[in-house]
Amino acid sequence: MWTLFSALRQFKIRNRLVILLLVALLVSTGSVIVISRMVAQSLLQNYLADYVESTQNEIAASVGMIVDEIHLLAARLTVNNGIYHLFNRERQLSFAARSRRLRQLLDGLLVHKEIVGAIYIVNRENRIYEYVPAGPMIQRPDLLDIHQVRSSALPIWGSVKKDTAGDAYIVFGRKFDNFYTGEALGELFIYIRQSAFHEMYRKMVPEGGFSFIIADDQRVISHPDPAQIGKVYFDTSLFHTDRPFSYKNSRYRGERVIVAIRQFDDHLKRLGIHWKIVSVISERRLFRAIARINRLVLLIGSAILLAAILAAVYFAFQITRSVARLRDKLEAFGKGGPPPAAGGGPARDEIAVLEESYDKMVLRIQDLIHKNNLEKEKQRELELTALQAQINPHFIYNTLDAIGWIAKLKRQPEIEKLVIALATFFRISLHKGDKFITVEEEIQLVQSFVTIEQMRFPGKLAADYRIDPAIRSLPILKIILQPLVENAIKHGIHPKDGPGRIEVKGYRDGDAIVFEVTDDGVGFTADFHSRSAAARNKYGGYGLRNVNERIRLEYGPGYGVSLQSEPGRGTTVTVRVGAPQDPAREEETAGS
Repeated sequence: MWTLFSALRQFKIRNRLVILLLVALLVSTGSVIVISRMVAQSLLQNYLADYVESTQNEIAASVGMIVDEIHLLAARLTVNNGIYHLFNRERQLSFAARSRRLRQLLDGLLVHKEIVGAIYIVNRENRIYEYVPAGPMIQRPDLLDIHQVRSSALPIWGSVKKDTAGDAYIVFGRKFDNFYTGEALGELFIYIRQSAFHEMYRKMVPEGGFSFIIADDQRVISHPDPAQIGKVYFDTSLFHTDRPFSYKNSRYRGERVIVAIRQFDDHLKRLGIHWKIVSVISERRLFRAIARINRLVLLIGSAILLAAILAAVYFAFQITRSVARLRDKLEAFGKGGPPPAAGGGPARDEIAVLEESYDKMVLRIQDLIHKNNLEKEKQRELELTALQAQINPHFIYNTLDAIGWIAKLKRQPEIEKLVIALATFFRISLHKGDKFITVEEEIQLVQSFVTIEQMRFPGKLAADYRIDPAIRSLPILKIILQPLVENAIKHGIHPKDGPGRIEVKGYRDGDAIVFEVTDDGVGFTADFHSRSAAARNKYGGYGLRNVNERIRLEYGPGYGVSLQSEPGRGTTVTVRVGAPQDPAREEETAGS
Protein backbone atom coordinates (compact mmCIF):
# COMPACT_ATOMS: atom_id res chain seq x y z
CA MET A 1 0.00 0.00 0.00
CA TRP A 2 2.83 2.39 0.86
CA THR A 3 4.47 1.58 -2.50
CA LEU A 4 1.23 2.50 -4.26
CA PHE A 5 1.06 5.89 -2.55
CA SER A 6 4.71 6.55 -3.30
CA ALA A 7 4.14 5.80 -6.96
CA LEU A 8 1.07 8.07 -7.06
CA ARG A 9 3.15 11.02 -5.92
CA GLN A 10 4.88 11.00 -9.29
CA PHE A 11 1.61 11.83 -11.08
CA LYS A 12 -0.24 15.12 -11.30
CA ILE A 13 -3.13 15.83 -8.94
CA ARG A 14 -5.66 15.12 -11.68
CA ASN A 15 -4.25 11.66 -12.41
CA ARG A 16 -3.91 10.86 -8.73
CA LEU A 17 -7.56 11.74 -8.15
CA VAL A 18 -8.71 9.59 -11.05
CA ILE A 19 -6.70 6.56 -9.88
CA LEU A 20 -7.69 6.89 -6.22
CA LEU A 21 -11.36 7.36 -7.07
CA LEU A 22 -11.34 4.34 -9.39
CA VAL A 23 -9.66 2.12 -6.78
CA ALA A 24 -12.03 3.31 -4.05
CA LEU A 25 -15.07 2.75 -6.22
CA LEU A 26 -13.98 -0.71 -7.32
CA VAL A 27 -13.25 -1.82 -3.77
CA SER A 28 -16.42 -0.27 -2.31
CA THR A 29 -18.72 -1.55 -5.06
CA GLY A 30 -17.26 -5.06 -4.91
CA SER A 31 -17.57 -5.07 -1.14
CA VAL A 32 -21.18 -3.93 -1.35
CA ILE A 33 -22.05 -6.75 -3.78
CA VAL A 34 -20.34 -9.45 -1.68
CA ILE A 35 -21.75 -8.23 1.60
CA SER A 36 -25.23 -7.89 0.08
CA ARG A 37 -25.16 -11.49 -1.05
CA MET A 38 -24.04 -12.62 2.41
CA VAL A 39 -26.77 -10.56 4.03
CA ALA A 40 -29.33 -12.02 1.64
CA GLN A 41 -28.28 -15.57 2.58
CA SER A 42 -28.69 -14.81 6.29
CA LEU A 43 -31.90 -12.89 5.74
CA LEU A 44 -34.06 -15.74 7.00
CA GLN A 45 -32.68 -15.72 10.55
CA ASN A 46 -32.55 -11.94 10.85
CA TYR A 47 -35.96 -11.59 9.27
CA LEU A 48 -37.61 -13.91 11.76
CA ALA A 49 -35.68 -12.60 14.74
CA ASP A 50 -36.48 -8.96 14.06
CA TYR A 51 -39.30 -8.30 11.64
CA VAL A 52 -41.66 -11.15 12.50
CA GLU A 53 -41.24 -10.71 16.24
CA SER A 54 -41.75 -6.94 16.06
CA THR A 55 -44.78 -7.48 13.81
CA GLN A 56 -46.30 -9.93 16.25
CA ASN A 57 -45.61 -7.49 19.09
CA GLU A 58 -47.58 -4.85 17.20
CA ILE A 59 -50.44 -7.30 16.64
CA ALA A 60 -50.46 -8.24 20.34
CA ALA A 61 -50.51 -4.59 21.34
CA SER A 62 -53.42 -3.90 18.97
CA VAL A 63 -55.36 -6.92 20.26
CA GLY A 64 -54.72 -5.67 23.79
CA MET A 65 -56.20 -2.31 22.86
CA ILE A 66 -59.36 -3.96 21.52
CA VAL A 67 -59.65 -6.10 24.65
CA ASP A 68 -59.27 -3.03 26.85
CA GLU A 69 -61.94 -1.23 24.83
CA ILE A 70 -64.34 -4.15 25.32
CA HIS A 71 -63.68 -4.26 29.06
CA LEU A 72 -64.16 -0.51 29.25
CA LEU A 73 -67.47 -0.82 27.38
CA ALA A 74 -68.63 -3.57 29.76
CA ALA A 75 -67.69 -1.37 32.72
CA ARG A 76 -69.69 1.53 31.28
CA LEU A 77 -72.71 -0.73 30.93
CA THR A 78 -72.50 -1.92 34.55
CA VAL A 79 -72.40 1.63 35.94
CA ASN A 80 -75.18 2.98 33.70
CA ASN A 81 -78.18 3.93 35.83
CA GLY A 82 -80.50 3.83 32.84
CA ILE A 83 -79.79 0.13 32.22
CA TYR A 84 -80.07 -0.62 35.95
CA HIS A 85 -83.47 1.04 36.17
CA LEU A 86 -84.56 -0.75 33.01
CA PHE A 87 -83.84 -4.17 34.54
CA ASN A 88 -84.89 -3.41 38.11
CA ARG A 89 -87.34 -0.52 38.47
CA GLU A 90 -89.09 -0.57 35.09
CA ARG A 91 -90.25 -4.16 35.14
CA GLN A 92 -93.81 -3.05 34.54
CA LEU A 93 -92.84 -2.22 30.94
CA SER A 94 -93.35 -4.82 28.26
CA PHE A 95 -90.44 -6.84 26.90
CA ALA A 96 -90.64 -5.01 23.56
CA ALA A 97 -90.67 -1.58 25.23
CA ARG A 98 -87.70 -2.47 27.40
CA SER A 99 -85.86 -3.80 24.35
CA ARG A 100 -86.45 -0.53 22.50
CA ARG A 101 -85.32 1.46 25.51
CA LEU A 102 -82.15 -0.66 25.80
CA ARG A 103 -81.31 -0.10 22.11
CA GLN A 104 -81.65 3.66 22.64
CA LEU A 105 -79.30 3.55 25.63
CA LEU A 106 -76.73 1.42 23.79
CA ASP A 107 -76.84 3.70 20.75
CA GLY A 108 -75.59 6.49 23.00
CA LEU A 109 -72.98 4.38 24.82
CA LEU A 110 -71.49 2.45 21.91
CA VAL A 111 -68.54 4.33 20.39
CA HIS A 112 -66.58 1.73 18.42
CA LYS A 113 -69.32 0.26 16.22
CA GLU A 114 -66.68 -0.91 13.76
CA ILE A 115 -65.44 -3.31 16.47
CA VAL A 116 -68.64 -4.37 18.23
CA GLY A 117 -71.06 -6.39 16.08
CA ALA A 118 -73.77 -7.10 18.65
CA ILE A 119 -74.59 -6.92 22.38
CA TYR A 120 -76.83 -9.37 24.23
CA ILE A 121 -78.03 -9.10 27.85
CA VAL A 122 -79.64 -12.14 29.43
CA ASN A 123 -81.78 -11.33 32.49
CA ARG A 124 -82.43 -13.59 35.46
CA GLU A 125 -85.43 -15.14 33.68
CA ASN A 126 -83.17 -16.11 30.72
CA ARG A 127 -84.87 -13.59 28.46
CA ILE A 128 -82.40 -12.20 25.93
CA TYR A 129 -82.30 -8.49 25.10
CA GLU A 130 -80.34 -7.90 21.93
CA TYR A 131 -78.66 -4.94 20.29
CA VAL A 132 -77.78 -5.79 16.70
CA PRO A 133 -77.12 -3.01 14.15
CA ALA A 134 -78.69 -3.40 10.74
CA GLY A 135 -77.22 -6.42 8.97
CA PRO A 136 -77.40 -10.20 8.74
CA MET A 137 -78.80 -12.30 11.55
CA ILE A 138 -76.23 -13.46 14.11
CA GLN A 139 -76.23 -16.58 16.29
CA ARG A 140 -77.48 -15.67 19.75
CA PRO A 141 -75.87 -16.98 22.98
CA ASP A 142 -77.03 -20.52 23.72
CA LEU A 143 -77.61 -22.19 27.08
CA LEU A 144 -74.05 -23.53 27.15
CA ASP A 145 -72.66 -20.00 26.78
CA ILE A 146 -74.97 -18.69 29.51
CA HIS A 147 -74.07 -21.52 31.89
CA GLN A 148 -70.36 -21.07 31.22
CA VAL A 149 -70.52 -17.36 32.13
CA ARG A 150 -72.64 -17.96 35.26
CA SER A 151 -70.25 -20.58 36.59
CA SER A 152 -67.02 -18.64 35.88
CA ALA A 153 -65.42 -16.04 38.13
CA LEU A 154 -63.56 -14.49 35.16
CA PRO A 155 -64.93 -13.19 31.86
CA ILE A 156 -65.18 -15.79 29.10
CA TRP A 157 -63.40 -15.23 25.75
CA GLY A 158 -63.02 -17.18 22.58
CA SER A 159 -66.40 -18.62 21.60
CA VAL A 160 -66.97 -18.02 17.88
CA LYS A 161 -70.38 -17.09 16.40
CA LYS A 162 -71.26 -16.44 12.77
CA ASP A 163 -74.00 -14.54 10.98
CA THR A 164 -75.99 -15.55 7.94
CA ALA A 165 -73.45 -13.83 5.66
CA GLY A 166 -70.63 -16.03 6.99
CA ASP A 167 -68.87 -13.28 8.99
CA ALA A 168 -67.43 -14.43 12.32
CA TYR A 169 -67.65 -12.81 15.77
CA ILE A 170 -65.56 -13.43 18.89
CA VAL A 171 -67.75 -13.64 21.98
CA PHE A 172 -66.90 -11.86 25.24
CA GLY A 173 -69.14 -12.91 28.15
CA ARG A 174 -69.25 -11.82 31.79
CA LYS A 175 -71.65 -11.56 34.67
CA PHE A 176 -73.82 -8.46 34.49
CA ASP A 177 -73.96 -7.07 38.04
CA ASN A 178 -74.82 -3.56 39.17
CA PHE A 179 -71.55 -1.81 39.95
CA TYR A 180 -72.88 0.16 42.92
CA THR A 181 -75.08 -2.44 44.68
CA GLY A 182 -73.56 -5.71 43.47
CA GLU A 183 -77.02 -6.93 42.49
CA ALA A 184 -76.94 -9.68 39.83
CA LEU A 185 -78.88 -8.50 36.77
CA GLY A 186 -77.94 -11.34 34.42
CA GLU A 187 -75.20 -12.05 31.87
CA LEU A 188 -73.61 -9.71 29.30
CA PHE A 189 -72.35 -10.90 25.91
CA ILE A 190 -70.44 -8.59 23.54
CA TYR A 191 -69.72 -9.86 20.01
CA ILE A 192 -66.43 -8.51 18.59
CA ARG A 193 -66.09 -8.55 14.83
CA GLN A 194 -63.39 -11.01 13.74
CA SER A 195 -62.59 -8.58 10.92
CA ALA A 196 -61.36 -6.08 13.54
CA PHE A 197 -58.61 -8.55 14.53
CA HIS A 198 -57.91 -9.54 10.93
CA GLU A 199 -57.42 -5.92 9.82
CA MET A 200 -54.63 -5.53 12.38
CA TYR A 201 -52.37 -8.18 10.89
CA ARG A 202 -53.63 -8.39 7.32
CA LYS A 203 -50.89 -6.12 5.99
CA MET A 204 -48.28 -6.96 8.63
CA VAL A 205 -47.12 -10.30 7.29
CA PRO A 206 -44.03 -11.14 5.22
CA GLU A 207 -44.17 -12.10 1.56
CA GLY A 208 -45.39 -15.65 1.09
CA GLY A 209 -46.88 -15.92 4.58
CA PHE A 210 -49.87 -15.17 6.75
CA SER A 211 -50.75 -14.79 10.44
CA PHE A 212 -53.68 -15.89 12.55
CA ILE A 213 -54.78 -16.08 16.21
CA ILE A 214 -55.33 -19.41 17.97
CA ALA A 215 -56.41 -20.26 21.52
CA ASP A 216 -54.64 -22.67 23.87
CA ASP A 217 -57.30 -25.28 23.14
CA GLN A 218 -56.16 -25.14 19.46
CA ARG A 219 -59.36 -23.38 18.37
CA VAL A 220 -58.81 -20.77 15.66
CA ILE A 221 -60.00 -17.31 16.81
CA SER A 222 -59.11 -15.24 13.75
CA HIS A 223 -57.78 -16.32 10.35
CA PRO A 224 -57.42 -14.84 6.82
CA ASP A 225 -59.46 -17.81 5.56
CA PRO A 226 -63.02 -17.47 6.97
CA ALA A 227 -63.50 -21.25 6.69
CA GLN A 228 -60.73 -21.82 9.27
CA ILE A 229 -62.32 -19.60 11.97
CA GLY A 230 -63.66 -21.73 14.81
CA LYS A 231 -61.79 -24.82 13.55
CA VAL A 232 -59.86 -26.93 16.08
CA TYR A 233 -56.36 -28.27 15.27
CA PHE A 234 -55.89 -31.66 16.89
CA ASP A 235 -52.11 -31.70 16.41
CA THR A 236 -51.25 -29.99 19.68
CA SER A 237 -47.49 -29.97 18.98
CA LEU A 238 -47.78 -27.85 15.82
CA PHE A 239 -48.38 -24.52 17.57
CA HIS A 240 -47.19 -25.35 21.07
CA THR A 241 -44.51 -23.21 22.78
CA ASP A 242 -43.39 -22.60 26.35
CA ARG A 243 -41.58 -19.37 25.56
CA PRO A 244 -43.03 -15.90 24.87
CA PHE A 245 -41.68 -16.08 21.28
CA SER A 246 -40.25 -18.96 19.26
CA TYR A 247 -40.01 -20.16 15.66
CA LYS A 248 -39.39 -23.54 14.10
CA ASN A 249 -39.37 -25.40 10.80
CA SER A 250 -42.43 -27.53 10.22
CA ARG A 251 -44.90 -28.76 7.63
CA TYR A 252 -48.25 -27.06 7.18
CA ARG A 253 -50.79 -28.41 4.67
CA GLY A 254 -48.09 -30.45 2.94
CA GLU A 255 -45.64 -27.56 2.49
CA ARG A 256 -42.41 -26.81 4.32
CA VAL A 257 -42.89 -23.64 6.33
CA ILE A 258 -41.36 -21.62 9.13
CA VAL A 259 -43.78 -21.16 12.02
CA ALA A 260 -43.31 -18.20 14.40
CA ILE A 261 -45.40 -18.30 17.60
CA ARG A 262 -45.90 -15.54 20.14
CA GLN A 263 -47.94 -15.84 23.32
CA PHE A 264 -50.01 -12.92 24.55
CA ASP A 265 -48.66 -11.13 27.60
CA ASP A 266 -49.70 -11.70 31.22
CA HIS A 267 -52.07 -8.73 31.16
CA LEU A 268 -54.42 -10.53 28.76
CA LYS A 269 -53.96 -13.87 30.53
CA ARG A 270 -55.19 -12.31 33.76
CA LEU A 271 -58.34 -11.31 31.86
CA GLY A 272 -58.95 -14.92 30.87
CA ILE A 273 -57.45 -14.68 27.36
CA HIS A 274 -55.06 -17.54 26.53
CA TRP A 275 -54.29 -16.90 22.88
CA LYS A 276 -51.25 -17.07 20.62
CA ILE A 277 -50.28 -15.28 17.41
CA VAL A 278 -49.02 -17.65 14.73
CA SER A 279 -47.18 -16.52 11.56
CA VAL A 280 -46.65 -19.11 8.82
CA ILE A 281 -43.98 -18.33 6.19
CA SER A 282 -43.39 -20.44 3.11
CA GLU A 283 -39.70 -21.42 2.76
CA ARG A 284 -40.01 -21.75 -1.01
CA ARG A 285 -41.37 -18.25 -1.48
CA LEU A 286 -38.93 -16.78 1.02
CA PHE A 287 -35.86 -18.25 -0.73
CA ARG A 288 -37.29 -17.21 -4.08
CA ALA A 289 -37.43 -13.64 -2.80
CA ILE A 290 -33.82 -13.94 -1.63
CA ALA A 291 -32.75 -15.07 -5.11
CA ARG A 292 -34.49 -12.08 -6.64
CA ILE A 293 -32.71 -9.82 -4.18
CA ASN A 294 -29.34 -11.31 -5.17
CA ARG A 295 -29.96 -10.74 -8.85
CA LEU A 296 -31.20 -7.22 -8.24
CA VAL A 297 -28.20 -6.36 -6.08
CA LEU A 298 -25.80 -7.65 -8.73
CA LEU A 299 -27.52 -5.69 -11.50
CA ILE A 300 -27.68 -2.47 -9.49
CA GLY A 301 -24.07 -2.89 -8.32
CA SER A 302 -22.81 -3.27 -11.90
CA ALA A 303 -24.73 -0.20 -13.04
CA ILE A 304 -23.45 1.81 -10.10
CA LEU A 305 -19.86 0.75 -10.78
CA LEU A 306 -20.03 1.82 -14.42
CA ALA A 307 -21.66 5.14 -13.56
CA ALA A 308 -19.15 5.70 -10.75
CA ILE A 309 -16.16 5.20 -13.07
CA LEU A 310 -17.50 7.78 -15.52
CA ALA A 311 -18.36 10.17 -12.70
CA ALA A 312 -14.89 9.76 -11.13
CA VAL A 313 -13.13 10.77 -14.33
CA TYR A 314 -15.46 13.71 -14.94
CA PHE A 315 -15.34 15.13 -11.43
CA ALA A 316 -11.58 14.74 -11.16
CA PHE A 317 -11.18 17.03 -14.18
CA GLN A 318 -13.76 19.47 -12.84
CA ILE A 319 -12.14 19.71 -9.41
CA THR A 320 -8.64 20.31 -10.72
CA ARG A 321 -9.87 22.89 -13.23
CA SER A 322 -11.62 24.86 -10.47
CA VAL A 323 -8.55 24.66 -8.23
CA ALA A 324 -6.32 25.96 -11.05
CA ARG A 325 -8.70 28.86 -11.74
CA LEU A 326 -8.82 29.81 -8.06
CA ARG A 327 -5.01 29.67 -7.85
CA ASP A 328 -4.72 32.10 -10.80
CA LYS A 329 -7.12 34.56 -9.16
CA LEU A 330 -5.24 34.46 -5.86
CA GLU A 331 -1.96 35.19 -7.62
CA ALA A 332 -3.49 38.08 -9.58
CA PHE A 333 -5.06 39.66 -6.47
CA GLY A 334 -1.81 39.28 -4.53
CA LYS A 335 0.02 41.25 -7.23
CA GLY A 336 -2.54 44.07 -7.11
CA GLY A 337 -4.34 43.17 -10.32
CA PRO A 338 -7.89 44.16 -11.31
CA PRO A 339 -10.87 42.78 -9.33
CA PRO A 340 -12.08 39.34 -10.43
CA ALA A 341 -15.17 38.92 -12.57
CA ALA A 342 -18.25 37.63 -10.74
CA GLY A 343 -18.99 33.92 -11.11
CA GLY A 344 -16.79 30.86 -10.98
CA GLY A 345 -17.65 28.95 -14.13
CA PRO A 346 -20.42 26.47 -14.92
CA ALA A 347 -19.52 23.99 -12.14
CA ARG A 348 -21.46 24.19 -8.84
CA ASP A 349 -19.33 21.99 -6.58
CA GLU A 350 -17.64 23.12 -3.34
CA ILE A 351 -14.58 24.46 -5.15
CA ALA A 352 -16.76 26.55 -7.49
CA VAL A 353 -18.74 27.88 -4.53
CA LEU A 354 -15.48 28.72 -2.76
CA GLU A 355 -14.27 30.53 -5.89
CA GLU A 356 -17.50 32.47 -6.14
CA SER A 357 -17.32 33.38 -2.44
CA TYR A 358 -13.76 34.57 -2.95
CA ASP A 359 -14.85 36.80 -5.86
CA LYS A 360 -17.63 38.30 -3.78
CA MET A 361 -15.29 38.82 -0.84
CA VAL A 362 -12.79 40.76 -2.98
CA LEU A 363 -15.54 42.93 -4.46
CA ARG A 364 -17.00 43.49 -1.00
CA ILE A 365 -13.64 44.51 0.43
CA GLN A 366 -13.12 47.05 -2.35
CA ASP A 367 -16.65 48.38 -1.91
CA LEU A 368 -16.14 48.74 1.85
CA ILE A 369 -12.88 50.61 1.31
CA HIS A 370 -14.64 53.01 -1.06
CA LYS A 371 -17.56 53.50 1.33
CA ASN A 372 -15.21 54.03 4.25
CA ASN A 373 -13.43 56.80 2.36
CA LEU A 374 -16.77 58.44 1.52
CA GLU A 375 -17.94 58.18 5.13
CA LYS A 376 -14.77 59.81 6.42
CA GLU A 377 -15.17 62.69 3.96
CA LYS A 378 -18.84 63.09 4.86
CA GLN A 379 -18.01 63.00 8.57
CA ARG A 380 -15.51 65.84 8.15
CA GLU A 381 -18.16 67.90 6.34
CA LEU A 382 -20.74 67.22 9.05
CA GLU A 383 -18.31 68.13 11.82
CA LEU A 384 -17.62 71.45 10.11
CA THR A 385 -21.35 72.10 9.63
CA ALA A 386 -22.07 71.22 13.25
CA LEU A 387 -19.34 73.58 14.46
CA GLN A 388 -20.81 76.38 12.38
CA ALA A 389 -24.31 75.56 13.64
CA GLN A 390 -23.06 75.78 17.24
CA ILE A 391 -21.33 79.10 16.74
CA ASN A 392 -23.97 81.00 14.75
CA PRO A 393 -27.10 80.19 16.87
CA HIS A 394 -25.22 80.95 20.12
CA PHE A 395 -24.27 84.34 18.77
CA ILE A 396 -27.78 84.99 17.47
CA TYR A 397 -29.80 84.09 20.56
CA ASN A 398 -27.30 85.83 22.92
CA THR A 399 -27.67 88.95 20.79
CA LEU A 400 -31.46 88.59 20.85
CA ASP A 401 -31.39 88.34 24.65
CA ALA A 402 -29.48 91.63 24.79
CA ILE A 403 -31.99 93.28 22.44
CA GLY A 404 -34.83 91.99 24.62
CA TRP A 405 -33.35 93.55 27.77
CA ILE A 406 -32.84 96.85 25.96
CA ALA A 407 -36.49 96.74 24.77
CA LYS A 408 -37.61 96.07 28.32
CA LEU A 409 -35.57 99.01 29.66
CA LYS A 410 -37.00 101.21 26.90
CA ARG A 411 -40.53 99.96 27.78
CA GLN A 412 -41.24 98.40 24.38
CA PRO A 413 -43.27 95.26 25.41
CA GLU A 414 -44.14 94.14 21.90
CA ILE A 415 -40.52 94.25 20.75
CA GLU A 416 -39.48 92.53 24.00
CA LYS A 417 -42.06 89.77 23.51
CA LEU A 418 -41.04 89.21 19.90
CA VAL A 419 -37.32 89.13 20.65
CA ILE A 420 -37.67 86.89 23.71
CA ALA A 421 -39.80 84.45 21.67
CA LEU A 422 -37.18 84.37 18.92
CA ALA A 423 -34.37 83.88 21.46
CA THR A 424 -36.27 81.03 23.11
CA PHE A 425 -36.82 79.48 19.68
CA PHE A 426 -33.10 79.46 18.88
CA ARG A 427 -32.06 78.36 22.39
CA ILE A 428 -34.31 75.30 22.35
CA SER A 429 -33.39 74.52 18.73
CA LEU A 430 -29.72 74.39 19.66
CA HIS A 431 -30.21 72.77 23.12
CA LYS A 432 -26.46 72.20 23.57
CA GLY A 433 -26.35 70.05 20.44
CA ASP A 434 -28.56 67.36 22.02
CA LYS A 435 -30.57 65.07 19.76
CA PHE A 436 -33.53 64.79 22.16
CA ILE A 437 -35.50 67.31 24.21
CA THR A 438 -38.53 66.93 26.46
CA VAL A 439 -42.10 67.29 25.22
CA GLU A 440 -42.36 70.43 27.38
CA GLU A 441 -39.39 72.01 25.60
CA GLU A 442 -40.74 71.00 22.17
CA ILE A 443 -44.05 72.73 23.01
CA GLN A 444 -42.16 75.84 24.19
CA LEU A 445 -40.37 75.83 20.84
CA VAL A 446 -43.73 75.71 19.03
CA GLN A 447 -45.18 78.43 21.29
CA SER A 448 -42.22 80.71 20.58
CA PHE A 449 -42.67 80.23 16.84
CA VAL A 450 -46.43 80.86 17.06
CA THR A 451 -45.82 84.01 19.14
CA ILE A 452 -43.54 85.36 16.43
CA GLU A 453 -46.15 84.59 13.75
CA GLN A 454 -48.87 86.27 15.85
CA MET A 455 -46.71 89.40 16.15
CA ARG A 456 -46.11 89.37 12.41
CA PHE A 457 -49.80 88.93 11.49
CA PRO A 458 -51.92 90.38 14.31
CA GLY A 459 -55.41 88.92 14.62
CA LYS A 460 -54.76 86.28 11.98
CA LEU A 461 -53.84 83.31 14.16
CA ALA A 462 -54.96 81.69 17.42
CA ALA A 463 -53.45 78.54 18.95
CA ASP A 464 -54.59 75.98 21.57
CA TYR A 465 -52.34 73.45 23.29
CA ARG A 466 -53.82 70.28 24.82
CA ILE A 467 -50.87 68.29 26.07
CA ASP A 468 -51.29 65.43 28.54
CA PRO A 469 -49.29 66.36 31.67
CA ALA A 470 -48.08 62.75 31.92
CA ILE A 471 -45.97 63.11 28.77
CA ARG A 472 -44.53 66.60 29.27
CA SER A 473 -41.33 65.31 30.87
CA LEU A 474 -40.74 62.48 28.35
CA PRO A 475 -37.86 62.84 25.87
CA ILE A 476 -38.58 62.97 22.12
CA LEU A 477 -36.66 63.73 18.95
CA LYS A 478 -36.00 67.46 18.65
CA ILE A 479 -37.87 69.79 16.22
CA ILE A 480 -40.62 67.50 14.94
CA LEU A 481 -43.67 69.71 15.69
CA GLN A 482 -42.43 73.18 14.67
CA PRO A 483 -42.14 72.30 10.93
CA LEU A 484 -45.71 70.97 11.02
CA VAL A 485 -47.06 74.11 12.74
CA GLU A 486 -45.15 76.26 10.26
CA ASN A 487 -46.73 74.37 7.34
CA ALA A 488 -50.18 74.74 8.90
CA ILE A 489 -49.75 78.51 9.21
CA LYS A 490 -48.10 79.02 5.82
CA HIS A 491 -50.26 76.72 3.68
CA GLY A 492 -53.47 76.48 5.71
CA ILE A 493 -54.15 79.69 7.65
CA HIS A 494 -52.52 82.42 5.51
CA PRO A 495 -54.43 81.59 2.27
CA LYS A 496 -57.68 81.59 4.23
CA ASP A 497 -59.99 84.59 4.35
CA GLY A 498 -60.23 85.78 7.94
CA PRO A 499 -58.56 84.46 11.10
CA GLY A 500 -57.64 80.83 11.69
CA ARG A 501 -56.94 78.49 14.58
CA ILE A 502 -54.35 75.81 15.20
CA GLU A 503 -54.73 73.09 17.83
CA VAL A 504 -51.78 71.00 19.08
CA LYS A 505 -52.71 67.83 21.00
CA GLY A 506 -50.37 65.35 22.67
CA TYR A 507 -51.12 62.09 24.44
CA ARG A 508 -49.73 58.62 25.05
CA ASP A 509 -51.00 55.60 23.09
CA GLY A 510 -49.48 52.39 24.46
CA ASP A 511 -45.79 52.38 23.58
CA ALA A 512 -46.09 55.54 21.45
CA ILE A 513 -46.49 59.27 21.95
CA VAL A 514 -48.98 60.80 19.51
CA PHE A 515 -49.20 64.45 18.47
CA GLU A 516 -51.95 65.97 16.33
CA VAL A 517 -51.54 69.37 14.65
CA THR A 518 -54.94 70.53 13.34
CA ASP A 519 -55.77 73.72 11.46
CA ASP A 520 -59.04 75.04 10.08
CA GLY A 521 -57.38 76.42 6.95
CA VAL A 522 -58.10 75.93 3.28
CA GLY A 523 -57.08 72.25 3.16
CA PHE A 524 -56.25 70.34 -0.03
CA THR A 525 -56.90 67.03 -1.79
CA ALA A 526 -53.33 65.64 -2.09
CA ASP A 527 -52.46 62.63 0.04
CA PHE A 528 -49.04 63.00 1.59
CA HIS A 529 -48.09 59.36 1.00
CA SER A 530 -49.61 58.71 -2.43
CA ARG A 531 -49.49 61.94 -4.44
CA SER A 532 -46.64 63.20 -6.59
CA ALA A 533 -43.74 65.23 -5.22
CA ALA A 534 -45.27 68.44 -6.61
CA ALA A 535 -48.57 67.76 -4.84
CA ARG A 536 -46.83 67.04 -1.55
CA ASN A 537 -44.71 70.19 -1.81
CA LYS A 538 -47.93 72.17 -2.08
CA TYR A 539 -48.37 71.54 1.64
CA GLY A 540 -44.73 71.89 2.60
CA GLY A 541 -43.94 68.31 1.62
CA TYR A 542 -40.19 68.81 2.05
CA GLY A 543 -40.57 69.69 5.76
CA LEU A 544 -43.01 66.82 6.30
CA ARG A 545 -40.75 64.32 4.55
CA ASN A 546 -37.78 65.55 6.55
CA VAL A 547 -39.64 65.03 9.85
CA ASN A 548 -41.05 61.68 8.68
CA GLU A 549 -37.64 60.33 7.63
CA ARG A 550 -35.96 61.50 10.85
CA ILE A 551 -38.65 59.77 12.95
CA ARG A 552 -38.42 56.51 10.99
CA LEU A 553 -34.63 56.48 11.15
CA GLU A 554 -34.74 56.98 14.92
CA TYR A 555 -37.81 54.94 16.00
CA GLY A 556 -38.36 52.45 13.18
CA PRO A 557 -40.86 51.90 10.31
CA GLY A 558 -43.86 51.68 12.65
CA TYR A 559 -43.62 55.38 13.45
CA GLY A 560 -43.77 58.61 11.42
CA VAL A 561 -46.12 61.23 9.99
CA SER A 562 -49.58 60.81 8.48
CA LEU A 563 -51.77 63.53 6.98
CA GLN A 564 -55.54 63.98 6.55
CA SER A 565 -56.99 66.99 4.71
CA GLU A 566 -60.29 68.15 3.23
CA PRO A 567 -60.70 71.24 1.02
CA GLY A 568 -62.38 74.08 2.93
CA ARG A 569 -62.34 72.14 6.23
CA GLY A 570 -58.68 72.10 7.20
CA THR A 571 -55.85 69.65 7.73
CA THR A 572 -54.72 67.29 10.52
CA VAL A 573 -51.16 65.99 10.70
CA THR A 574 -50.55 63.06 13.09
CA VAL A 575 -47.10 62.25 14.44
CA ARG A 576 -46.27 58.96 16.19
CA VAL A 577 -42.94 58.55 18.00
CA GLY A 578 -41.72 55.89 20.39
CA ALA A 579 -42.24 56.43 24.11
CA PRO A 580 -39.62 55.44 26.67
CA GLN A 581 -40.62 52.32 28.58
CA ASP A 582 -41.76 52.67 32.17
CA PRO A 583 -39.16 51.50 34.74
CA ALA A 584 -41.70 49.08 36.23
CA ARG A 585 -42.34 47.56 32.79
CA GLU A 586 -38.60 47.32 32.11
CA GLU A 587 -38.09 45.45 35.41
CA GLU A 588 -40.98 43.12 34.56
CA THR A 589 -39.52 42.43 31.08
CA ALA A 590 -36.06 41.80 32.53
CA GLY A 591 -37.49 39.43 35.13
CA SER A 592 -39.40 37.41 32.54
